[in-house]
Amino acid sequence: MITCYYLQRQKRESLCLSPYLDVENANRLQEDEQVILKASGMLTKNQRDEVSYCLYNAIDFSVDRWIQNKQYVPRLLLSALVFTAAYFVLSLAIRDPLPMVDELLISGGLAVFTWVSLAKRDTRSSVAQRRRNALKVKSSEREEVIEDELFALEQYIDDLHNADALELCHSLCLVSNQPLKPLSYEGPSEVSKTLSHLLDLHLRVKDRSLYRIVLKVLKRRQQKKSDASLAQHLFHLQVQQKLDLPLLVLAVLLMES
Repeated sequence: MITCYYLQRQKRESLCLSPYLDVENANRLQEDEQVILKASGMLTKNQRDEVSYCLYNAIDFSVDRWIQNKQYVPRLLLSALVFTAAYFVLSLAIRDPLPMVDELLISGGLAVFTWVSLAKRDTRSSVAQRRRNALKVKSSEREEVIEDELFALEQYIDDLHNADALELCHSLCLVSNQPLKPLSYEGPSEVSKTLSHLLDLHLRVKDRSLYRIVLKVLKRRQQKKSDASLAQHLFHLQVQQKLDLPLLVLAVLLMES
């Protein structure tokens, strides 16, 4: 069973979290596996379209990485063969005052071109297209399940939007004695761990800059070290609208739990 989650946000783009982004386990996804979407309430048509778009993008990403990993060794061998053949041909055909330089540059360029061309060919192969279409069909046939506990998470994120940004940054970086407001989620611990894992995947793939900040904040909090400069930096990013502070807080709390 493939379980996805949809978290509605009032002032930011809603979150669609799915295991399709897990490249390491992409080969374990079964094409006929049932897909369940959990949300805090009934979704509108626009929200369903948004979820479909998000899942399709995640499936494209997953299948592309899956087929490229599967064809890694043949692609590596062919690229190495092109490099070797080009190097020996050029070393005999070109006489220059700097031996090996031109040969290495041209051969390396041809090897890189071969690698990229083969990777693109793999993603357009019949095997990849069949798997991509099968996963998309199952995702479009997903079953929607209402999970009331998710409403508390959505409400928590919305409350963070209305909180004082500077105080949040100070609490995050342990500059203030005021701790972060506890995460009000009363669902099973397994669901909380799953959400943490899926959010981790989402940030690693979709927002790497925010993911790096999450790791930095987590490290400081694990070491129990206050970091005023980091708090100030986060506040400036928030003021410049370059940081999704509520999502940062949610990610830190979920990963800490």
